[in-house]
Amino acid sequence: MILCGHRIKYKQILLIGFIVCISLCILTLYFFLFPTRHFQPYLDVEDVQLLLRAAEANGVSVVLFDPLILHAWSSNEEVVKSGSCLFLCHVVGPLLFSITEKDLKNKGHFLSMLAQQGFTVTQFYADDKESHIFLRRYGPGLVISILYWSNAGYWRQYQLTGPPHHMAMVKQFITHETWGVLNMDRAYERFETNEAVIDEFKLTAPSNIEDFDEDYKNAKFIPCNETQATYFYTKYKEQDNPEVKRFQHLAWKTLAKSKTVLDKIGIPFWLSSGTLLGFFRQCNIIPWAVDVDLGIFIDDYSSEVIPSFEAAGMKLVHKFGQLDDSFELSFKESDIKVDLFFFYTEGGIMWNGGTQVKTGKKFKYVFPRFTLCWTEFLGLKVRIPCQTLDYIEANYGKNWFIPVKNWDWKSSPPNVQENGEWNENERDKVIVLVNEKSQND
Repeated sequence: MILCGHRIKYKQILLIGFIVCISLCILTLYFFLFPTRHFQPYLDVEDVQLLLRAAEANGVSVVLFDPLILHAWSSNEEVVKSGSCLFLCHVVGPLLFSITEKDLKNKGHFLSMLAQQGFTVTQFYADDKESHIFLRRYGPGLVISILYWSNAGYWRQYQLTGPPHHMAMVKQFITHETWGVLNMDRAYERFETNEAVIDEFKLTAPSNIEDFDEDYKNAKFIPCNETQATYFYTKYKEQDNPEVKRFQHLAWKTLAKSKTVLDKIGIPFWLSSGTLLGFFRQCNIIPWAVDVDLGIFIDDYSSEVIPSFEAAGMKLVHKFGQLDDSFELSFKESDIKVDLFFFYTEGGIMWNGGTQVKTGKKFKYVFPRFTLCWTEFLGLKVRIPCQTLDYIEANYGKNWFIPVKNWDWKSSPPNVQENGEWNENERDKVIVLVNEKSQND
């Protein structure tokens, strides 16, 4: 019996050994016959050639959209030697391209041809719109972002999102930096393109790479939360009458004109205070607001601000503070005022100031540090704090969702602090009222 048991184990070992041997032979033969089927850590430039061939055959305009490659190429274009491959051959992670939504009409034939050329084609959707196409053969692959034109005057790129198995697959090949770019909605200014010969490939690229690079760095986009706005209007019924609509329309015109003025002189601004709350909470202008509120970093101030607003027909109402402390400007047109609050940075906080006219008291509104993102608000492309909720909660507290119609700018905000007062002998310079009495009583 013992001898029989040993024979059975011996046969099992022989069988396992035979299976392993056959498997190794098959793998060896496979890699011998198909030596390029293993993963390559760097981009296979043939992928680019195949993409361009399929794009040309199907009338698809593919634009190189990779800021690292574009920057490296534009900075070293004069040292490139004929026949060398200095840029595309050293891409780690997928190479980025873009197409526009109009190219999707030829998508079927385009993707079919790519699949026939050996690409695995994975499509991603966000908000019912196709957002990205991931193409891969043996290397890290290619990512095509699909750009959608907005009537607000910018190109919209949607976040890369999809089923878990698709996301897990694509994350294997995307670098941390690239994932940080693709894992968000983005907005780009309109840009021109021209031909760029990179590593002897004739590619289409943005004409002004320096401007494109700067735009790309600051392209994060946060859409208005329509679901939250719908819930707000369901929970808090608001008046819908001609007077409210008239105010909101005039406030919108004031915001639009302010944007035109500030954009023209190159001063970045963002929605602040009640205007930001209206955007964040209800995707609209708050009906009982009395003005439009915008924030500007003091380092971005220009002496062109006042004459530019006045040239646009917006009269200066008041000027408070001085450039190094609590600076604030207000302009008015059609009974709607726009307040420009200038922000200062101190360590881990940012703040803007306020001044009470009759007492000369100074107030300070403190916010956690923030960066700026793009959004679309009532058909206008404008900036908002990326950390919008933190900003709102600093200014309005945890109960910001509940409408408050009686608001005292000196005591209601949770982030307000008394900040001394202006000296009597300087008040005529730091409290300047123009045309009419200020509301900062």
